[in-house]
Amino acid sequence: MSMPTNSTRFRPRGARLTLVAALLVAALGILIQFLTGVPGFPVVPPGPIILAAVAVVVAVVPWRFIPVLGLIAAAFVLTGMFLAGTGDRLINPADIGPFAGTWMQLVGLLTALSAGIVATVSAARATRQA
Repeated sequence: MSMPTNSTRFRPRGARLTLVAALLVAALGILIQFLTGVPGFPVVPPGPIILAAVAVVVAVVPWRFIPVLGLIAAAFVLTGMFLAGTGDRLINPADIGPFAGTWMQLVGLLTALSAGIVATVSAARATRQA
């Protein structure tokens, strides 16, 4: 059995690395909200744990379609963010911790969605070409 060469082995590309970074930014945004006293969080908020764990998996697992996991996690947390009614924190800069944390979370999740789509489509194209 021959080992794959560098030209045939899948390597992380820019979109995949952007996905990892965006998931970590979103996790940090949630953590900032929690630490600044936003009401409604459980004792241990699951969002940062889920997003950080998925970011690690996307970063280290070499499977071509693992970015789909990051895409799903970002969509799941973004849905939860809007169901929880975070809109008031996005427009109230006077309360800087919740404001900054919510914006970090939102920008991270939207970037993760975009990068996840690009990484998944790139993987699908590479699979078709192989």
